[in-house]
Amino acid sequence: MTSPIIKTIDVPCAADRAFDIFVTRIATWWPMDRHAVSAATEKAALAVTIEPHVGGAVYETMYDGTRSDWGKVLEFEVGRNLAMTWHPGSNADSATRVDVQFDVINEAKTRVTLTHSGWEVWADEAHAKRENYDSGWDFVLGERYAAAVA
Repeated sequence: MTSPIIKTIDVPCAADRAFDIFVTRIATWWPMDRHAVSAATEKAALAVTIEPHVGGAVYETMYDGTRSDWGKVLEFEVGRNLAMTWHPGSNADSATRVDVQFDVINEAKTRVTLTHSGWEVWADEAHAKRENYDSGWDFVLGERYAAAVA
C-alpha cells in the first residue's frame, strides 16, 4: 500500500476565510500554467472550479474553453472540511482522494491539512504518481495557496 501524502500549513486568517479562498477563489491562486491539463499543450487553463456542494464537480476550463473534469465533491462543510475525488487528466475510474481540513488555531490563524490518498487505484504506477504529486502539492498548497491567503 502506498502511503498518503499529507501537507500541513498554518495560514494567517480565520478558517472560514481560508476555506473560501481554497474553494471559491481557487482560480485566483491555482497555477494554471503548470498544474492543469491544459499545461500539457503548453497553454494555461482559463479557470479551475470547485462547485461548492456535495456532488459538485471539480473541473478545469481549458485554454480553448472546453471542460476537463478533475473530480467530484464528496464532503463539504464550510470553514471545516472539503473532500473530493481527484483525477485531473484521467478518467474517474482512476480517481484518488483529496481531503482538506481547516482547523482553528485561533481567530486569526488556521491550520490547513491536505491529505491525498487512494494511490492503490494506480497499481504499478502508484509510487511514481505519488512522488509527482508530493512535490506538486508543496508548490500548489505550500507556495501558491499560502501566498493567496497571506
